[in-house]
Amino acid sequence: MIKITAKLGRMYVNGKGEWGQMTGFRGHRLLRNITLALGISLGLSLTSIMSTCGWFSSGVSYAQMALSPDQPEGVSPIQETGIPENANMTLGRYERVNIPDGHAVIHVSDSKGLKNAFRQVADNGGHGAIILEDGQYRLETTVYINHPNVMLLSKSNDPEKVIIRGSGMQPGNRVKNLLQINSSGFVLEGITLQQAGNHLVQLAAEKNADVPTFRNCIIEDGYEQLLKVSFDKKNHPRTLSDNGLVEYCVFRYTAGIGPNYYIGGIDAHGIRGWVIRHNVFQNIASPADRIAEHAVHIWNNTSNNTVENNVFIDNDRAIGFGMRMKNRHPNIIYSNFGGKIVNNLIYHTDRGNPFSDAGIILEDSPYTLIKDNWIYLEHRYPRAIEYRFPETRQVRVTGNQTNKRIASRNGGHGELARNTESLERNAFMLELEDRLESLNLTGF
Repeated sequence: MIKITAKLGRMYVNGKGEWGQMTGFRGHRLLRNITLALGISLGLSLTSIMSTCGWFSSGVSYAQMALSPDQPEGVSPIQETGIPENANMTLGRYERVNIPDGHAVIHVSDSKGLKNAFRQVADNGGHGAIILEDGQYRLETTVYINHPNVMLLSKSNDPEKVIIRGSGMQPGNRVKNLLQINSSGFVLEGITLQQAGNHLVQLAAEKNADVPTFRNCIIEDGYEQLLKVSFDKKNHPRTLSDNGLVEYCVFRYTAGIGPNYYIGGIDAHGIRGWVIRHNVFQNIASPADRIAEHAVHIWNNTSNNTVENNVFIDNDRAIGFGMRMKNRHPNIIYSNFGGKIVNNLIYHTDRGNPFSDAGIILEDSPYTLIKDNWIYLEHRYPRAIEYRFPETRQVRVTGNQTNKRIASRNGGHGELARNTESLERNAFMLELEDRLESLNLTGF
């Protein structure tokens, strides 16, 4: 078993930053230049960088996909995201966006002060930054964030030194969720959340909670999924959470396995345009009864989300887009549509977990790209990547390196190119070591 103690990349503060959407040619050019810079820093050839960016392609193009007559109304496979345009994308570091002008700033150093700070921000209608000194903070009840633009930050930017915890990882405890996010613009940065009887964070897509940011955090040991995005398919099926960002975080169970099967790292319904990148997910594994959810699971009217440059270690299943439901609700237009799963590293040791499964799984997820992932599975499950069921079509699976099969199941359709199923362990472990080092994690 690989044990990771997270000490995440330091944040570098410069001038004032602003949030914006990366759309159209400007956004594409910025992403392309970022990828080029990253590729050069990692010693990649220009050809491989261009291939990673999608400048070389074959078969169905994503421009063609955007014109597909059967895509859902208002949804395009060309992704628009709300990540900060001024972000320093050097691996292992980034620039921390300054607290906006007009935000109330509240410094706290104990649990009582934290409780009062939440009340003060609510009384002010949001638009506040709560800054925590190093220490442990205890929440006795769920905190509801019902106003926009609330920031919860640590002064030291070291999540190992700033810990917010509930009353235990058992069902029936008083604290079910630590944080319930019901409004847009929430930021959590530089903090550990742990020990909740349900989720550490639940964000309400049904309340249109958009552009959340989770950065440089440790989110560990919840009785159910660690970060949950909920969604009201009956009453508000078109109300979604847009443009979330999750980066440089660790999601894990510190005991090496979860407390039950109903767990996951990020379990997100009704999200659109989210970016999940540069994180580590570890030990999202069921102890008994049935398989755990994926470490990252995106489903139920979700579209055009990106999961890239993450590391997954010893999870039952790493990444899942979509889910086949026997009796799908009529308001679920698509289980998942589009999106990208790119350049992730997935490793599973042969540690006797009872439900070890594939690394990447698509279920009823059309127009999805699976590209340049590294997967090495030491357990007995025979497949590394699966694309399943007839609604999974116009899928591209390209440039992936695995030691197991890449295969269709139950009638899924995909275009395969430049994949290998003979990845050697030594090559994978070197890549894993480099990736962890680039993320600036220590103590593993």
